[in-house]
Amino acid sequence: MSVKSGSRLPALGRAYLAFCFVFLLLPIATLIVFSFQRNQYASIPGQGWSLRWYQKLFSDGSLLDALQASLVVSPLAATGACVVGFFAAYAIHRYRFRGRVALMLLIMTPMLIPALILGIGFLGLLSRFGLQGELYSVILSHIVLVTAPAMALIQLRLSQMPESLEEAARNLGATEWQSLTRIVLPWALPGIAGGWILAFTFSFDEFVIAWFVCGFHPTLPVAIYAYIVGSADPSLNAMAAIIFLLSCVMLLCAELILAPFLADRRVEAPAVA
Repeated sequence: MSVKSGSRLPALGRAYLAFCFVFLLLPIATLIVFSFQRNQYASIPGQGWSLRWYQKLFSDGSLLDALQASLVVSPLAATGACVVGFFAAYAIHRYRFRGRVALMLLIMTPMLIPALILGIGFLGLLSRFGLQGELYSVILSHIVLVTAPAMALIQLRLSQMPESLEEAARNLGATEWQSLTRIVLPWALPGIAGGWILAFTFSFDEFVIAWFVCGFHPTLPVAIYAYIVGSADPSLNAMAAIIFLLSCVMLLCAELILAPFLADRRVEAPAVA
C-alpha cells in the first residue's frame, strides 16, 4: 500500500506542477504568438504571420523610449533603496536609540499609503522645489516607495547573523568601519541582492506615482496606458515579447554569474562538515 501511494503521489505532484507551469506561462505564450499575427485583432486561427507589429514598434519609438526610461529609473531606484535600506536596517539591528521604532515606521509608511494619495503628495512636494516632470523625480519618488521592501529583506538577513562574528572582528582589532565593510556587508549581500531585485520589480511595474510626476518622460507603464487610450494594436504584444526576452537574458546572465559561486560552495560544504 505504501508503495502504491508513494508512486501515485509523485505522479500527482508532477501533474500539479505541470498545471502550474501551463497556468503561469500560457498568457505569456499567447502574447508572443499574437505579436506575430498579421491581423490587428487576435483570432484563432490567425490570418497569417508577420513582423509588421515589431516594425511599427521600432518605427514609432515611443514605447521603446519609455522602456529605456524605465531601464534607467528602476535600477537607480533599486540601488538607492538598497543603500538607504542597508544603513537603516543595520542601525535598527545594531543599535538601541531613541526614535528607533519611529525610523522603522517612517520607512514602512509609504507602502501603507494608497498610491493615489502618495502620487498627489509627491507632485505637490516636487512642484514646490521645481523638480516635477523630470526623470529624476520618478527616481526619487520610487526610492521612497521601494526602500521598505528592500530594507525588510536586508533586515531579515541581518537578523540571522551571529553577534559573535562582529564582536570577534572588533576583538581582533578591526575598526567599526572595517567590521561593517568586511563582516556585516558580505553577510548581508544575499539580502541586498534579493532586496534589489524586489525593489527593481516594484519600481518597473509602478504606474500611479510615475503618472503624476513623470511629465514628458513617461516610464513604460505610463506609456502603455497612454498607448491603450489612443489605440490598441498588437504592438503592445510585441513590446511584451521583448520584455520577456530581456527578462530571460537577465536571468540567464544571473545564473552564469552565480553558478561558479554556488559550485564552489557545494565543493567546500563536505570539507567543512
